[in-house]
Amino acid sequence: MKEWLTIKELSEKTGIPDPTIRRYIDKFGDFFTYKGGARSKRYEDVAVKILIRIKGLYGDGYETDGIDDILRREFAVTISDDNVTKDDNNTATLTLATGEDILEIKKSLEEQKEFNRQQQEFNKALIEKLNHQEAYIRESLQKRDTQFMEHIRNMQEERKALLESTAAVEETRTERKLSFFERLFGKNKN
Repeated sequence: MKEWLTIKELSEKTGIPDPTIRRYIDKFGDFFTYKGGARSKRYEDVAVKILIRIKGLYGDGYETDGIDDILRREFAVTISDDNVTKDDNNTATLTLATGEDILEIKKSLEEQKEFNRQQQEFNKALIEKLNHQEAYIRESLQKRDTQFMEHIRNMQEERKALLESTAAVEETRTERKLSFFERLFGKNKN
């Protein structure tokens, strides 16, 4: 849970005098989230880290602009707007990404691009394989259909030949049959 601290409490936790804290907050206000009115302002507990970092950077000889750049890379920037609807604590804030967050986002985007590229290659290979399978299936079905039709034609030809031979045998039989009287008297009709 967030802890909200007064300037005096911030001074006690950081060892930085009250006037210096006020000056830091005035110069680097984008990094401090607060709630309450002018006399009762309380700052979010992350302000302790920010104040210590600012003091250290000034101690290392950095100028205000240089410190601002470093803070933007290390901490979230907070933009307050009094015209925005406020929450129960009368706080209206919008936290933006730090420089490190942006680098992480860029890295994630690069990873996503690489993943998308690999996915596209996989999809292309999959489509190619599916096209080969479809061609194989089409050829197999065409070959099967051709063999089936050839088999049916052979069966029809065999049936036709069988019918013709049966008809020829029947015809010969009919020609050979002599009537009773022809057989009795031995005469041919011809």
